[in-house]
Amino acid sequence: MIRLFVGLELPEDIREHIASLRGGLPSAYWVDKDKLHLNLCFIGNVQEDVGENIHDKLCQLRFPSFNLGFKELGYFETSGLPHHLWLGVDYYQALDDLSAKITNIAHECGAPKDRFKFHAHVNLASLRGTSIVDVMQFISANNLFKTRQFQVYYFTLFSSFAREHGNGKNYRVEARYPFVLT
Repeated sequence: MIRLFVGLELPEDIREHIASLRGGLPSAYWVDKDKLHLNLCFIGNVQEDVGENIHDKLCQLRFPSFNLGFKELGYFETSGLPHHLWLGVDYYQALDDLSAKITNIAHECGAPKDRFKFHAHVNLASLRGTSIVDVMQFISANNLFKTRQFQVYYFTLFSSFAREHGNGKNYRVEARYPFVLT
């Protein structure tokens, strides 16, 4: 079994800029700067042969390169309690289309469907016991945050596995798939 997901790697300066948001939010567990990415499709645990089939199909996917930037902080909640802080994107259509294509490929190859509807974002922090008031104050204080636009040249197939000492996951790049340059 291998645990897979597809996402966009971010340029170093973009990750640095996003990481500048870290801090000032009680009980937030911030994503490591080197792990900041935009998830396009969570594939999950699949047999090795299913992973290979997904890779083969992703090699055939043609998609035009596009520009992307980040802005707009938000959060996900369950039963009125915030559990993740995220940073949104300034251009959804390309990401929605790309995610749908990748999700269809994964499903056609035998991967289970993701139970969550795609929402283009970068996960910034897990919130464990952070009050909604603190989250809203953080968002209000950073509501003008935005990154520069950058061109996206490829998407990436990642594997993830538990860290040796337990806390969190490690990611490994399995393959990169170039876009058609426009």
